[in-house]
Amino acid sequence: MPSISCRWHSSLSFRLLATYVCAWLVMAVLFIGVGSWALQDGGRWVDYGADRVAQKLATHIRYDAEGRPGIQALDIHQHLQWVFDALPLDAGFRIMDGTGQTLSWSSAGTRDAWTRSGLTNLPPTAGLSATSLDGVAVHLATHPLSGMDGASYWLQVAVSERLAALRHDELGDTFAISITLAAILSIALLGLVLFLLLRRQLAPIQRASQEAQLIEPREPWRRLGTDSIPSEIYPLVHSFNQALDRLEKGFELQQHFLADAAHELKTPLALLKAHLETGNGDPSLMLRDIDHMSRQIQQLLMLTEVSELGSYQVEAMDVTLVIEDVLSFLGPIAARHQVDLVSVGKRTQPLRGDRSALFVLLKNLVENAIAVSPAGESVCLFINEGAILVLDQGPGIKPEYLTKLFQRFWRVPGSKHGGAGLGLAICLEVAKAHGWRLSVRNTEPGCQFALRF
Repeated sequence: MPSISCRWHSSLSFRLLATYVCAWLVMAVLFIGVGSWALQDGGRWVDYGADRVAQKLATHIRYDAEGRPGIQALDIHQHLQWVFDALPLDAGFRIMDGTGQTLSWSSAGTRDAWTRSGLTNLPPTAGLSATSLDGVAVHLATHPLSGMDGASYWLQVAVSERLAALRHDELGDTFAISITLAAILSIALLGLVLFLLLRRQLAPIQRASQEAQLIEPREPWRRLGTDSIPSEIYPLVHSFNQALDRLEKGFELQQHFLADAAHELKTPLALLKAHLETGNGDPSLMLRDIDHMSRQIQQLLMLTEVSELGSYQVEAMDVTLVIEDVLSFLGPIAARHQVDLVSVGKRTQPLRGDRSALFVLLKNLVENAIAVSPAGESVCLFINEGAILVLDQGPGIKPEYLTKLFQRFWRVPGSKHGGAGLGLAICLEVAKAHGWRLSVRNTEPGCQFALRF
């Protein structure tokens, strides 16, 4: 058995964990790639930053008693005012009326810088634009405001590219670190949870594997437990148990077969031994016992051969020719019993199967029919495309015996025809191996054996 160290990489747990880790790494690479692509265009992010600041400032607009807009000092001081005071060239805003007249500034430094750069002369136009403020590249975002008296007012915000670049670099570093830490922690924590979950879920399968190792020929009744087996694996375990059921049944049949074979051979061997020990035996009787045992052994070997599927050589064969060979082979026996052999009909289509096996099957059926038919009668074979019927003119079979005819070593009570009770069992094995159906029924007089393809 391969060691655990040699097959750990082929385990289901390892494959699931490896798939999970690879999937997470792919997602991390995609996140980083998309994030890097999005952060490459600095100008777009400057416009976005200026517009966001304008929207946020708009929420702090308050109107005085005269309907003039202004920024609420307390709120803006807590959030953004320190930026406007400390960096007048990088962040600032103003509120204008409809004519472009400035009503209020974010800071005195902003007012002075905008005045020096001539930005106070720009007409209020909604949207985004880029310009320069004392040599510093800035982006403007202009938003309209509605006054209480119906007059129009404007909020104009400026954010420098260098301030946005500083924030951009900070966001990029934070984004990369966050993705890396999230990937490491996620792989570690979720990988551990997945490992423990798989270990718990696969425990019933490992238990079933251990139970399978305990199954031995002397304990064919053992089965794999199905408690807590995952639904995906249950059909496999159930099918395995069904296979064990069939093997146990076959093992029992084999044991019965061996016991019956030993019983059948024991009696003639004991008689033969007694004749030899006493020295008073009739040589003809001893030869008869030897012939009987030879026939039994031959049938036992034949039954073993037809029970093995590997013994068959399947090919297209002419059924009519096989029947002619059977009738020719059994002709002398039929003549000795004064029974005629008659063949009616034919099959035109070739039949796929083992020619020798079909010969043995038909030979046994016809030989039995000859043995039970009275002198002067006939055994008829009716052939068509779908079946072969063998009819005799014997006394027939009692209904209670019909279900036992194909059992191994079973003979009709009081039968005077000898035999080991294996001929019909051989016929049934051949039919089953080829997928044919073999049946029997009384026809009054006689009985009919039907081999259907």
